[in-house]
Amino acid sequence: MFNKNSVVGMILLLMVFTIACGTEDTSEWSGKIVQNDRKSEIVLEFQKAYRDNNLSSVKSHFSENAVISVNDSKLSFDELNAGFSDGHNYFNNIAHSNVTVTTMYYNNGEVYTNLWYDWSGVSKATDETLVIRGYATFKWVEDKIVEAYNAFDPTLYNKQLGTTGLGL
Repeated sequence: MFNKNSVVGMILLLMVFTIACGTEDTSEWSGKIVQNDRKSEIVLEFQKAYRDNNLSSVKSHFSENAVISVNDSKLSFDELNAGFSDGHNYFNNIAHSNVTVTTMYYNNGEVYTNLWYDWSGVSKATDETLVIRGYATFKWVEDKIVEAYNAFDPTLYNKQLGTTGLGL
């Protein structure tokens, strides 16, 4: 039924599959990625708090000296809160879509939650709906965010605000 070559081929294929499935990358910046852990949920709570114009409700998730950057501008949590809250003066129906959030537990002990999203809002000045792709990362030490970085192209956003800065 089977010839010698087909049996040897199946054994080799099974061995390769077994070895490939049994190896784990123990490199420093490899690790485990999860989507539904508590840290990912907290980042989604952060997004909801922003949409609800209530960032102060998630301040306890940030360390007291958290380093927060929005397009490379360094902010305290209170400055972030004020800047993001100010955006609600210029936009209605602020929403997020195409949201993906995952937390990476690296082999070196570092933990980061990554967030990809499309931000949208309706300009109060022009009634134009803006959609802007964004990315954020949150570095954790134990159960506190110690660093956060949010990146997006602010061109259309700032145009609605009549500024050339970040709109913050």
